Amino acid sequence: MRDDLELLHGGVDIHVHNGPDLYPRIEDNFQTARSARKAGLRAICLKCHNFPTAQMAIVTDNEVAGIDVFGSLVCNHQVGGVNPIAVETALKYGAPQIYMPTIDSHNHVSLTGGYVGQHGKGLMIKGGISEYTLKAPRINLLDSDGNLAPEVSVVIEMLADANAILNFGHISFKEMQALIAEAKRHELKKLVVDHPFFSKLSVAEQQALADSGVYINYTAGELLPRWWRVSVDDFAGAIRQIGPERMVLSSDCGQLHNPPEAEGLRIMCQLLLEEGLGEIAIKRMFHENPAELLYR
Repeated sequence: MRDDLELLHGGVDIHVHNGPDLYPRIEDNFQTARSARKAGLRAICLKCHNFPTAQMAIVTDNEVAGIDVFGSLVCNHQVGGVNPIAVETALKYGAPQIYMPTIDSHNHVSLTGGYVGQHGKGLMIKGGISEYTLKAPRINLLDSDGNLAPEVSVVIEMLADANAILNFGHISFKEMQALIAEAKRHELKKLVVDHPFFSKLSVAEQQALADSGVYINYTAGELLPRWWRVSVDDFAGAIRQIGPERMVLSSDCGQLHNPPEAEGLRIMCQLLLEEGLGEIAIKRMFHENPAELLYR
């Protein structure tokens, strides 16, 4: 078997999008799970910006044998923002990963050039979003004095008790630093920053996060045409600089302009092989680290 295909066997994708969704998606939850299983993946974690995926994951896991399917919750406006009640419910449904705000975060507006509540060109909500949504205040985790909102601390304590993942979503580096300090206070170990090049984090900032105990999740989506954020050379160079020990590889696929999840992962693995990263390093980032995060 080719090396790129072999690397998919046993892989764990902690960040994949699927339908049904407010955004058009290339595969639904069952198709995504079956495609991942066919490629040999061990597990996937479904993500939706607008709605919890925990119940969908349970149904999918029961229907598609031979692969573990997990769900998540993103703390955007549709679930009440950083809402401890929504988080508690998702955890009770077995969701191992909770995201801080993404499309509704204050920082998302700067990341996307001004788009509110969606991504902009290439990923718009079908039918658009309402004036009510447009006028809703963007979510900032910090108050005017730079302190975390009380509900954020409650959520962090919940995640620590559940040994679940706190994913930083699309928030700013300053907000991330505050989360890390609070997570350490509650002894929460599982911290992840997604697609750092999309989030405009410098490699120095990524290194600082990794040194603080955060896993840096590099995604295929950052290398693909629509949201291209980094060259293959720089992508691989940053992995070498930070080190595979604190890094994760995932797809962040599911959009119509990207290949299906398994193919996106294959492309990323092949590119890293061509850059001289070996099987041991890739498996650490794509098999071992995400498995340690996801299974609790």
